[in-house]
Amino acid sequence: MEHTPLVFKYAEIREAGGHREELSLEPALYADAFEPQVKLKKLDLEMDFSVGGDSILLEGRVRGELEMECSRCGEPLTRVFEDSFDEVYPDTVEYIDTREAVRETAALLAPLKVLCSDNCKGRCLVCGIDRNKATCSCRTDKASPFEALRDLKVEKPGKPRKKKL
Repeated sequence: MEHTPLVFKYAEIREAGGHREELSLEPALYADAFEPQVKLKKLDLEMDFSVGGDSILLEGRVRGELEMECSRCGEPLTRVFEDSFDEVYPDTVEYIDTREAVRETAALLAPLKVLCSDNCKGRCLVCGIDRNKATCSCRTDKASPFEALRDLKVEKPGKPRKKKL
């Protein structure tokens, strides 16, 4: 088995009664786990191995510093995100390879939508100006796609229709 700081010998952890590891990983190793607009700046890892009856439990925490763009205005921002994971390894394995568990957890750090601030005004849909920095006189009045339903009369179910005499 190749030597890597994320692969451990099962027997050594069992003999020691457990193991704790704290690492700062090279961000380039996990850069491909993210969308192109997200850049991994830093990745820290904490792992605690606990020995059970016939298995070893790994409890891990991944903390990453990500450089992204605001979903509304497109301005660059850097934020720290963290998440945890756990894995159980049976005594039938010779090595505990944590690389994929770390990769999966790191890949889930980036939120689908991130804002530079809760009150970000975003960009104007017409001229594209950052509305946090300037104002524009563009009109964005669009008719609602549901406007055509406004005058629609719908009978309520279960209510008998009145007959005209």
